[in-house]
Amino acid sequence: MRAGCRDDEPGYRPEHFVADGALRDVCVLDTTIDDWRHMFAGLGAVPWRHVLTWTLSDVAEDGALDAAAVWSRLEGDPEESANLAIDVDGVWFTCYFFDIEEIEFTFDPSDVIDATSFAPVRAFVTWLGRATGREVIVTMEGTDHAAMPALIRWRP
Repeated sequence: MRAGCRDDEPGYRPEHFVADGALRDVCVLDTTIDDWRHMFAGLGAVPWRHVLTWTLSDVAEDGALDAAAVWSRLEGDPEESANLAIDVDGVWFTCYFFDIEEIEFTFDPSDVIDATSFAPVRAFVTWLGRATGREVIVTMEGTDHAAMPALIRWRP
């Protein structure tokens, strides 16, 4: 849905997906470990392929993921990093675990060229909102998402 709308279906607006060299961010703000747990648990309810890759060990995991174990490993080794990539009908959404207080995924807007190819974005945003029970915003790529205008806003 567009910012300010009250329906629960995100809407397609071509100007939000112009391939300008920047990614788009899909965020849940002010999160806790419980929000991460809900998000990981929600992966079991969708048919999308997902892979968690650890940088130092070059190990990839799929299937059920444990949010507390992921964050514990990241906090225990400052050299370690990970990314979670989720393939929604050909559009990849990737999380790099920057901060436990924000679930943030990125995707390439060039994958969205019309209302039909917007369907995976709609599905992902809706799924993330339902899985966490929290508001989801899509913004331009950036670091202070709370201060940025939302291109899309989904509210439970």
